[in-house]
Amino acid sequence: MEMKLRKLWPLVGTMLGLTSSVFAHSNYQNSTTSSSASDASMDSSSQSTYQRGTFREITPSAGPRVTNGADVFITADFIWWKASEEGLSSSGSGLNTGGATDAADVFSSPSKGKIVAVGEDWAPGFKVGLGLNMGHDGWDLYAQYTWLHASDSKTQKGPNLYLPEYVPADQGPSYFSTENSAKWDLHFNVIDLELGRNFYLSQFLTMRPHIGLKGTWQDHDWKITSKLDGFEVRVNNQPQGVALTGPANISKHYDVWGIGVRGGFNIAWYMSKSWSFYGDLALSTLWTNYHKLTYTAKIDDTTTGNSRGLANIDSDNLYTCKYIAELELGLRWETWFYDDNYHFAIQAGWEQQTWVNWSAFHELLYSMTNDFSVQGLNLKFRFDF
Repeated sequence: MEMKLRKLWPLVGTMLGLTSSVFAHSNYQNSTTSSSASDASMDSSSQSTYQRGTFREITPSAGPRVTNGADVFITADFIWWKASEEGLSSSGSGLNTGGATDAADVFSSPSKGKIVAVGEDWAPGFKVGLGLNMGHDGWDLYAQYTWLHASDSKTQKGPNLYLPEYVPADQGPSYFSTENSAKWDLHFNVIDLELGRNFYLSQFLTMRPHIGLKGTWQDHDWKITSKLDGFEVRVNNQPQGVALTGPANISKHYDVWGIGVRGGFNIAWYMSKSWSFYGDLALSTLWTNYHKLTYTAKIDDTTTGNSRGLANIDSDNLYTCKYIAELELGLRWETWFYDDNYHFAIQAGWEQQTWVNWSAFHELLYSMTNDFSVQGLNLKFRFDF
């Protein structure tokens, strides 16, 4: 019996050793867990005292920060933009009249001419905006209205002038004039609605992605007055002995409205707490309605008071999708005051917008569209309270 007990002692010793090892490992895990919880508590405490330019959060809000509920902010812009609508060539010179008084004139060449176009004008305008900084995760809601009125007029004088739009490729102009005058007029209105969040990408770089809606309503006018050398009325290409001395009056007009989705982002690179370079990019697609597309043209005879109508067209509504690209680059200064409860910013930048295939002046005759664009200076003021 004593011999058998001696054989069990090694087994008992092995079991006791294993038990001690398990308890020691358990104590180590408990100690590690307590240490991790303590570290997490310290990190949570550190996050509550977040300062600009630190990395305590994954995407910390770049502000302005909301302390209680929500904060309101307002913006106001002075804009000085150049509006441009393509394809509005209104007068030209440099074509051979086709007439010849002797044999030498048959082989003569015209003098050097030029094309005169309207559709470009530098004009002042404004933007006004209203926003709401929300307490939920640093999100903000912002609405902005843009207004611009631009106009352009040009006159070309000289013999053998023509209207580039009405020159058949194989026949030359149907008539010549001594003076062509044109005027272009634009009324431009836009509303942008954004939902965005401004946060840090790195210590000195912030980004604000946004998504929302874009709406616009616009009026476009284009009128041409041409003083004729003489317009001979023909029927079946046969002269009728009737010549109209002018002037010729041509008028084109269209109204357009559109609404659609707009998205993009704003970035800022901080050189110091107050100074930064900024860049904004936005893309939109609008469901667009062209209406009141009209085209009228007639030639008057100042001698007899008679007139000949050349065109009187009124188009049905045209629905389509259009694309808009917006880009701005500039410099910003901002400051916080009154215990950081108020924020003021001023920035100056250059903005460019391209409205792809937006112009519809040639839609009635040629089913052809051209781009419309605006570009120029933006001076923005912002106040958060």
